[in-house]
Amino acid sequence: MNEQENFALEIDAENVEETTEETQVEQVEAPEEKVYTESEFKAKLEEAVDKRVARREAKIHKKYEQKYGELEGVLKAGTGKEDVAEITDAFRDFYQKKGYQMPAQPKYSDRDIEVLAKAEADDIIGAGYDEVVEEVDRLAKLGAKNMSPREKAVFRTLAEYRQNADRGRELAKIGVTEDVYNSTEFRAFASKFNSSTPITEIYSMYHKMQPKKEVQPMGSMKNNTSDEGTVKDFYTRDEALKFTKKDFDRNPALYKAVEASMLKW
Repeated sequence: MNEQENFALEIDAENVEETTEETQVEQVEAPEEKVYTESEFKAKLEEAVDKRVARREAKIHKKYEQKYGELEGVLKAGTGKEDVAEITDAFRDFYQKKGYQMPAQPKYSDRDIEVLAKAEADDIIGAGYDEVVEEVDRLAKLGAKNMSPREKAVFRTLAEYRQNADRGRELAKIGVTEDVYNSTEFRAFASKFNSSTPITEIYSMYHKMQPKKEVQPMGSMKNNTSDEGTVKDFYTRDEALKFTKKDFDRNPALYKAVEASMLKW
């Protein structure tokens, strides 16, 4: 091997080493990880949950179609009915006229329905907030007229739970603790408002109306009767929100008038 060939081999070896080192560096260097804001993270999470729910629904629908799709098509063609309940009624009438005894549907008392519905709702609530939202939305799409008595009872329980959970989250954002917004007093107060009233506004008024003892030094006590002014029979919500807690403490009649006005909002 001559000197030119040796020199060429040395150059090739250096190129191979450089290329290998560059490849290793490229493999070690990783792209910077994106840091999401809270709103972006929530949006990503909601998107992932929606996709998971959609995939599960699609899977259930596919399984149903594979098992019952052809049968349902035959029954619809044979009876001329489209609704499954109507198809069932048509076949029940047909076989009863033929002398067949149809199995009676179990009959439950109102009390039994409530107990069964509560147990079902508790199971769904125990599975997590997302499961509650999914079932409430499913039943809402079904519509009240298409719900069974048991489904209606489940829907009422879950809808109330969802509303309270959503309201709790809104109040937690402004620093209200669970023992306050779940208290009997606050629940009773909030129940006097229309469901469209923001829960934060309701709490603001509730907080203002809470009694507070003001300790004044001896000698500074004075009669505030002349400062109370005239109390109206009715106050709008905007008017009531302008009052301060001190206004209600100083004038109990004003508090009662505002409280009575809430029933008309």
